[in-house]
Amino acid sequence: MYIPKYFKAHELVPKEVYNLFIDETMIFGIFDENALRILDLIREWANAGLTVNNWFWNGNRNECGFRPHNTTTGAAKSAHKYGKGFDVVSPKLTTAQLWALIDKNASKLPCKIRIEKTSDGKPISWLHFDTMAAATQNNMVYYFDA
Repeated sequence: MYIPKYFKAHELVPKEVYNLFIDETMIFGIFDENALRILDLIREWANAGLTVNNWFWNGNRNECGFRPHNTTTGAAKSAHKYGKGFDVVSPKLTTAQLWALIDKNASKLPCKIRIEKTSDGKPISWLHFDTMAAATQNNMVYYFDA
């Protein structure tokens, strides 16, 4: 099990999921290890704080990491529901700057990833990445419209 260097469990799961666990390190077991490693890599490349969930500090981000299967947030078969997707924001970098960092360092990724660039053709203001990329995908980073 991979335990992230830069993120605590409460930053990656909704409050209701966090409260189910006695040992918070066990929460990391619900995630794809490559997704967690990539989250740490992006944090290192950005050299700036990144936010997934902030409910712990009374913020409004609660389902930007893992999402329970019964949630109405996102797609029915979202990568988030399999511990393979994250929605990330940075107080210092724009989404486009985060995309550029990932593109620049793509050869250092442990696996191929998908990045949502638009939703129904409209640009999004956060970084969504997941490890649901197809093995037949040519590039390490695949941009898609959700």
